[in-house]
Amino acid sequence: MVKKKTSQTLQVGSAAPGWMVTYGDLMTQLLIFFVMMFALASAMNELQLLNLKKQMERYIDREKLSNDVSLDVDERGLVVSFHGDKMYEKGDAEIKPEALEALSSLAAFVRPQPNEMRIEAHADLTETPGEYLSLWNLSSTRASFVAKQLIQNVYFPPYRLSSAGYAEQKPYISRDGETYKALESRSADLLKTASSAFFSEVSQMLAMKIDSQALEKNKSFERKYRNDPNSSVLVRMARNNYKGEITRKYDAIFQAMRDRSVFKERAGRWAEEARALFKFADHETEILAAKEDYIKANFYNRLQKEIVTMANLSPLQQNRNRRVDLIIARISPKAAKERLL
Repeated sequence: MVKKKTSQTLQVGSAAPGWMVTYGDLMTQLLIFFVMMFALASAMNELQLLNLKKQMERYIDREKLSNDVSLDVDERGLVVSFHGDKMYEKGDAEIKPEALEALSSLAAFVRPQPNEMRIEAHADLTETPGEYLSLWNLSSTRASFVAKQLIQNVYFPPYRLSSAGYAEQKPYISRDGETYKALESRSADLLKTASSAFFSEVSQMLAMKIDSQALEKNKSFERKYRNDPNSSVLVRMARNNYKGEITRKYDAIFQAMRDRSVFKERAGRWAEEARALFKFADHETEILAAKEDYIKANFYNRLQKEIVTMANLSPLQQNRNRRVDLIIARISPKAAKERLL
C-alpha cells in the first residue's frame, strides 16, 4: 500500500501574532488611498486650469481678440500670451490702453483662485531700447509695468505675482512652422560640428595614451634585448611594432565610436561613452568631461543665436515676439492654503 505524501510547512522562528496581518493590510490600504488621493489631486489641478482656459476662451471670442491673445497649457501651467502690434509700439514699455483692458479682464478670472501667476515679458530683436539702454531692461520694465497695473486695476494679490524680462532670448516659434523645421536642421548641423570637436579631443587623448603605453612596454623590450649587441635597434623595432598594433586597435574602435547614436544626442554623456570604449583613467575622463562641457556650451550658445535670428526675420515674427505672457501656475498644496493673513 502506497502512503500519501503529506505537505508540511517549514516555519523559521516563532509565528507572528494575528494582529500583524490586519495591521499589514491596513498599511497597504492606506498607501493605496494616498496614491489615489495624489492622482485625484493632480487630475483636479489640470481640470481647474482647463476650466480657467474655457472661461478665457469665451471672453476672447466675445471680444474678438483671437489674433492678439493665445492660450496654451504646458508644463508651466496655463500660458496666456498677449502679442501683436496692438500690444506695444517698438521700444515702449507701457502697453496700449486697449491691450491693458483685455489683460486686466483675463487676469480677473485668476484673482479668485489660489494660483500664483508669473509675468514674463519679451522684446523682438529689432527693437531699439532707447532710454532703457538694453532689451533686458526694456523687457523687465514691461513685466513690472504689467504687475503694477494688475495690482492697481484688478486688485490682484501682490504676494501671488512675480515678474521677469527675457529680452529677445525667448522668441515664439510654432512647432508646425517652417522656422522650427529650419532650426531643427540647423541644430543637427551644429551638433555634428560639436561632436567632431569632441572626437578631436578624444583623438589627442588617445595619442597620449598610446605613447604612454608604448613607453611602458619599452621597459620590457629593454630587459628582453639587453644582452643583444643590436639591442637599441631591436628595442626600437619592437616598440614601433607594438605602437602600430595598439594604434590600429584604437583606430578601429574610434571609427566605430563616430557612428554611435549617443554622439548625435545633446544630452548624451560623451565622456563616459569614450571612457567605456577606450578604458580611460579617471583623470583622463575628467579632462574629457571638461572638454565636453565646453564644447556643448559653445553649441548651445551658437544655437541660441540662430534661434533668435531666424525667429525675427519678418515683421510678423517680430510682432509675435513683442509680447507678455501670463503664466498661471498649477496649485501646490502649500499655495492652496496660503493667504495673506
